[in-house]
Amino acid sequence: MADSLVLTGVKDIKKHTGTEMVRRLPKRGGDTFQLKRWWVEGGVSTVHVSATVFDVTTGAGTVKLALDTRGEGSRIRIDHDGSFNFEFYGMGEISRAALYTDDFELIEHYVFPTISGGQTMTVTPAGGASRPTPAPAKTFTAVTLTGDDTADEGDAVTYTAAKTGTATDVTYVLTSDDVSDSISGLVVTYGDAGDRDLTLTGTSSQVGSSKTDTLTVTVSVP
Repeated sequence: MADSLVLTGVKDIKKHTGTEMVRRLPKRGGDTFQLKRWWVEGGVSTVHVSATVFDVTTGAGTVKLALDTRGEGSRIRIDHDGSFNFEFYGMGEISRAALYTDDFELIEHYVFPTISGGQTMTVTPAGGASRPTPAPAKTFTAVTLTGDDTADEGDAVTYTAAKTGTATDVTYVLTSDDVSDSISGLVVTYGDAGDRDLTLTGTSSQVGSSKTDTLTVTVSVP
């Protein structure tokens, strides 16, 4: 996903195209945060600046984007690519921005053309924090049905279902191609004698796929 908006002043948002960027309000009240000057090496500055802060949230987590808005004349367009990378356009009376973790640990900061004299410059401080990274995608590669492959008419036999992969939401359905059999969960109560195929179907919503395995069972007259 991606998101874009235009911020004017310290709080007015226009042309917002997504939901990833949400302006955050300070607990103390007001519209802006008081943050130490993030561009001072080592974070030893005791001088604070007023900043408009956005929570930026994706499936990987949340970061905070701070902009040194200075009043009603401030203006900037922010484009987010969905992976915590930003482009800035049309800056007016805003010279700097910073990217923090959700706990306000500095990741990197941005120097806009009014200071850099050219393009926006990205500064990565020594020992800076890292962006959140998405969890590895879930996998689901196969299911396996195990258990007795012979039985007598009327036997109730319990089978075992297993899966390979990291998906945690796999659900199983066991069926028989013989209508005389009765199935409850993974327990099959066999009806008429003869051969039949049991089919196990496993489905994962996390991965968005289903897998099957088949076991042939011979049922005899006791």
